[in-house]
Amino acid sequence: MVDDSRTARDVMRLHLSRMGCDAVGLEGADACLAELAKRTPALILMDLHLEKLQGDEACRMVKAHPAGRNVPVVMFTAADEPHEVMHCGRAGADDFLPKPVSQEALAAKVAAVRLSRERAWTGPPRGRGVLLVEGGRFLHTFLGGALEHEGLHVLYAKDLDDAAAQATAHGEKLDGFVVDVSRLPREALALATRLREQFARKPLVLMSRVEEAPDVLARAQELSGAPLLLKRQLGADELLAMVLARLSPGTVPLRAAERVPFFTVVEFNTPGGPTLSGFSHDASPQGLFVRTLTPAREGSRLSLRLVMAGQRTPCEAQAVVAWCNPPGMGSGFRSQTGMGLRLEGMDAQLQQRFVRFVPQSLGFPTASPVRASGF
Repeated sequence: MVDDSRTARDVMRLHLSRMGCDAVGLEGADACLAELAKRTPALILMDLHLEKLQGDEACRMVKAHPAGRNVPVVMFTAADEPHEVMHCGRAGADDFLPKPVSQEALAAKVAAVRLSRERAWTGPPRGRGVLLVEGGRFLHTFLGGALEHEGLHVLYAKDLDDAAAQATAHGEKLDGFVVDVSRLPREALALATRLREQFARKPLVLMSRVEEAPDVLARAQELSGAPLLLKRQLGADELLAMVLARLSPGTVPLRAAERVPFFTVVEFNTPGGPTLSGFSHDASPQGLFVRTLTPAREGSRLSLRLVMAGQRTPCEAQAVVAWCNPPGMGSGFRSQTGMGLRLEGMDAQLQQRFVRFVPQSLGFPTASPVRASGF
């Protein structure tokens, strides 16, 4: 625990020791980095306002340290100062706790991290594991990120040989495959043939960013049971929807392809449950993506209190948890820690913000003409 107030460290150390933690109080960033050179902690709690170096800068240094990059960092700051929480999020913090710190909320964060260390990682939730194959920057940035924001756990293959090895190593944990055939179409189709033979019942989505030869189109149709997806002919939202429809028919997407920066401090609770915290970097026409170590269960109905950057008056909303990913130990799969929320009701202020900033939203008219696809 990093705080330049000795009193704060002593109080927090007392709370943590009652939870069964070996709590080490440190005065600042230098002491934190020196301690990381000796051992790797389960959790770092850090105040934003440190004397010599602000907590967000200290967090960046921790995340750049070999022993700290995978350690969850929870920042202490004021919930009614969203710009401060935004600095923490941009520095790589995994969560925050509003001051004064609630013992119940602190205990929930500690319990979530403890559980993630004690529980053996058995793979993605059923139906959520996807292998993304050979597509360069497009697949890794747009499509991979959008699939993660839809709650999927994505395994990235750097080339076709790596894809074959990954499929063999993680086949039981994979629930679908997305293969871009653009670079080496016939070699990629040979890989797709092996995937179809090995995993006959698992969805296989094939796509390309260029016009392919008739024999490639025919073979892609035969292997995947659907036409080859041509990215240049599809908008971002449409492409993601078609990929999801083939990977998981019947799933209603949060339209993560349409997500925009929408920084919000989020406090949430289920009926009768404790008030917990997180923060959002992104919103979509139907959803809010919340980063938190303590996501609510999938299907839970939540009451939200949101404080947006640039405003002090909180907004209120109702939401259903579309997916949740509690913290987990490292694996080759990449996913968002937190939860995706499907917004079901917003107060007038939040609705006004959505009309203004989100490209398409819940039946509201778009504020500008539809953007042309850049793919």
